[in-house]
Amino acid sequence: MSHGRTVGHSHFSTLNSDVGEADNAFKQQVSGQISRITAELKRMEDLLKFGMVDRRVLTEFRSAIDRVRSTGWQVERWLDRDERGLDVLLTEERIRLVTRMSVQLASEPSLKLSEHLGMRALQEAVHRLHLALSTNE
Repeated sequence: MSHGRTVGHSHFSTLNSDVGEADNAFKQQVSGQISRITAELKRMEDLLKFGMVDRRVLTEFRSAIDRVRSTGWQVERWLDRDERGLDVLLTEERIRLVTRMSVQLASEPSLKLSEHLGMRALQEAVHRLHLALSTNE
């Protein structure tokens, strides 16, 4: 009977070891990719200084960089042992960003003067958000 426990314990230890190795390999892969992207971003910064880029592409690029920066900051907080879960930290950051953007957008004088592209989608998204927030009250 103790033989069965030893085999079970050995199997569990092997499984834990395999999971640990997989976690370590994934961590190394992500870290390596971050290092490569960081180097590429430094090269991109040098290219951007020439100013020869489509404004829309640049705006999308900056938005993507902001999202990655924000997520990286939240993950760093979590790694520094913030008591709340990573999903909570990410949601709080999204709330902060949407709040800031909403305040800025609401103060735009041209918002009331004309129809802008994406206005209907924005209204629908705000309505869905309002409904989601109403169910939390």
